[in-house]
Amino acid sequence: MKTAAFLSATSSICFAFLSMPIAALANPTVSVPDFKNEVGVLAWWSPRVSKQLADTLANELSNAGGITVVERQNLKAVLSEQELAELGIVRKDAKAASKGQMSGAQYVVLGRVSAYEEGVENKQSGGGMSFMGFGGSKNVSESKAYVAIDMRVVDTSTGEVVGARSVEGRATSTFKQKGSRGSLGPMAGIVGGMTGASGVASYGLGAAGSLSYNESSSESNKTPAGKAIRAALIDGSEYVKCLLVTRDSCLSSYQQQDAARRTKTLNVLQLD
Repeated sequence: MKTAAFLSATSSICFAFLSMPIAALANPTVSVPDFKNEVGVLAWWSPRVSKQLADTLANELSNAGGITVVERQNLKAVLSEQELAELGIVRKDAKAASKGQMSGAQYVVLGRVSAYEEGVENKQSGGGMSFMGFGGSKNVSESKAYVAIDMRVVDTSTGEVVGARSVEGRATSTFKQKGSRGSLGPMAGIVGGMTGASGVASYGLGAAGSLSYNESSSESNKTPAGKAIRAALIDGSEYVKCLLVTRDSCLSSYQQQDAARRTKTLNVLQLD
């Protein structure tokens, strides 16, 4: 009786294990090569930035969870550790680096900056009021930069593009300025006219009328290009996780987002 119960329980566990999605059994392994710049001349772009963007995406993929990222940016440092072990400079034990044990990448995530343009949309608003020498004003300006990142996930065994994601967005920068001012001049003039002040009284009103103040303050909030692109890379890393790990309704959600993005982008151009 106990044997039958044990076999039944074992069978149930095995069935549940085999019914799990394949993606949930093992973390997919990915690598991220240097990014490409397809925009042209960018003041902040350099070969160093190309590596930094790849490092940023690799970090965000690791932070997303469920994905194993293999190092490809700093292979010299990894190989150096292996050479130290092979030369006997470091103690050989189970923890020491050894050759021929590096993990291969099942997928390569290719990325490029397709667009980054500041000032694609600008708005300004302001107003003020003044009465009897006292008043204030407020001005607000808003500027938006357009950011576009294209990513492809490639199966390293077949060369097949198993997924692609285009991230388009706008980063907003704002500038606010407000001021206030006041003067007793108008009030002093009215009082002097109504009372017909003369002599010492007129001098007192003149002195009061010279009293005035003026103050202003400003506040700016500019989104750095690096922060805007990192936001796009975070979105891209979540897509890769959905594609390779989660593989549930999130794929349908991304498809709907992409369809809406394509429609919105297409409407920008008036076709002949």
